[in-house]
Amino acid sequence: MSRPSKKHHFVPQAQLRHFAADPERRSIYVFAKRSDRSFLTSIANAGSENDFNTVSLGDTKWNFEDLFQEVDARSARLVAEMVSRRSLAWMTADDRIALADFFATQMLRTHFSRTGPKHLAGQLREMTRQVGYDPDADPHMAMPSDAAVRLGAVKAFLEREGHTVALLGLHPALYASDGEHRFIISDHPVSRINAFPYGDVGLKSPGVMVMLPVSPGLTLALHCPTIVQRYELAASADLEPERRARMIRYRDGLRSGEPIAIDGDMVRYLNGLQVSQSAGYLYADTDAFDFAREILGKDEDLRSVETHVELGQMGNAPPPRSGMPAGTHLVIFGSLDHCTLAIEEIDESGEGLTARTGQVDLLAQVAGDTGMLRVELYVDRQVRRGMSQVMVERFGERSSGWFRVVHRDPSLRSLSAQLDARRG
Repeated sequence: MSRPSKKHHFVPQAQLRHFAADPERRSIYVFAKRSDRSFLTSIANAGSENDFNTVSLGDTKWNFEDLFQEVDARSARLVAEMVSRRSLAWMTADDRIALADFFATQMLRTHFSRTGPKHLAGQLREMTRQVGYDPDADPHMAMPSDAAVRLGAVKAFLEREGHTVALLGLHPALYASDGEHRFIISDHPVSRINAFPYGDVGLKSPGVMVMLPVSPGLTLALHCPTIVQRYELAASADLEPERRARMIRYRDGLRSGEPIAIDGDMVRYLNGLQVSQSAGYLYADTDAFDFAREILGKDEDLRSVETHVELGQMGNAPPPRSGMPAGTHLVIFGSLDHCTLAIEEIDESGEGLTARTGQVDLLAQVAGDTGMLRVELYVDRQVRRGMSQVMVERFGERSSGWFRVVHRDPSLRSLSAQLDARRG
């Protein structure tokens, strides 16, 4: 009878072997963010923790490491094929499902599945104290126990179908580094960004991108369909030649499944995400972590990360979005695309949100959308107003750029107009 496993990996060994420092693929370089120390260790020890997937239930212990075996076996084959073939063109529909499940599992199995819930619970308790409520007096407000957190992680893994389906809606591509610059991996290797300054990093957020390094030379990138759509329009768009060529290169890689060559700056950016979005450790095939030391020297908070989610301050507006331009802008989200209109004037006495823009051609496209829209109004990078289930309606001379954002449902539009009149 085999003994139960004790060393549990939150990054699979099969994944780490592609970043091995030796031909036998037994060792890997590790960088500890807290101490700035790098060292060589065995892959069996990297990306792991004793009893990480064990939970104490009374007098017994449940080792749930075996729950990951099936996903790990499938993902090991997938990644090996990608690295060997340097292509995604061979993938079947079942492979695509397995790939999405691999991403979902890797997102849910790391330290953040344990530290995140505790961090948010602590924030919520502090918020209740600020309004005069003692969370210690309410058993429902108690900090979650270690067993509860571990069982919650198991539940999230077993119910990961929603994550997998959302990831299936994103378009995969391979990014290839040049010979000089190499990708690293971390203790939380799935990183998320948004390609647009107003975007969020939810898996269904317009503009989201999800990345996972698979070897020192390749990174898997999942793209929101709205990003892919922009690449498809690049050939006919009025763009600078260099930018058009770059977008066409991405378009061709997304179409074919062949690697998209990226430059050193992009490799450094993606490696920077591994630094900023990991809990405490980086892994690589070489002892080249000076870039990480530089990043951490500028932001000490990145040395120990517990969560990627923060609760907002009660009674305060969301923080400004630093990537948004100054001035007034209306962000419009449709079912298939999204865009930004620069606002030149707002009529405070108008119906709904009445404004004028100089982007009359883009306004015409937005006004022609017959679906339900959602809008956010930004003033100097700060969101000031939001409306959903709306439409954009032009009025006056088409060249004037005047429009109003109103509810598409006539009864809601009428009710909103009455409320506006009372406030006026």
